[in-house]
Amino acid sequence: MNDIKDKKNLDPVIAGNPFADLLNLHIIERGAGSARSEMIIEDLFLNPVGSVHGGCIFTLGDITCGAAARTRTPCVTTVDGNIHYLRPALNTSRLYGEARELKCGKKLLVYEVSVKDQDGNLIAEGIFTFMALDKDILIQP
Repeated sequence: MNDIKDKKNLDPVIAGNPFADLLNLHIIERGAGSARSEMIIEDLFLNPVGSVHGGCIFTLGDITCGAAARTRTPCVTTVDGNIHYLRPALNTSRLYGEARELKCGKKLLVYEVSVKDQDGNLIAEGIFTFMALDKDILIQP
């Protein structure tokens, strides 16, 4: 079920992030101000009604937008995020995030994200704001 772990993660920050790895979340495409992600869903990601937990969906949005922001500047931190859950992610095997740039300022970067399931159903939409940090933060292995 974790065949995604065999794929190359296109964001080195996410590749070194144990939390993203725990969530089977990988960046599968990056471009100037954009990113796409994939998350393989496991039973432990489900809430008591059997849909993907909202926290997993929010995290997918945050990480995908952060990967898009890092195409503009090497180190960012989330300063704000909101998400609108549009339908439950029931019977879901994979979620995909797609981030698009809304603003690339000197200090603040703003991205919108769409989260869809394996059938292309729109699950959630969100907007995340990041602050560019003055220096790169190294992730220790």
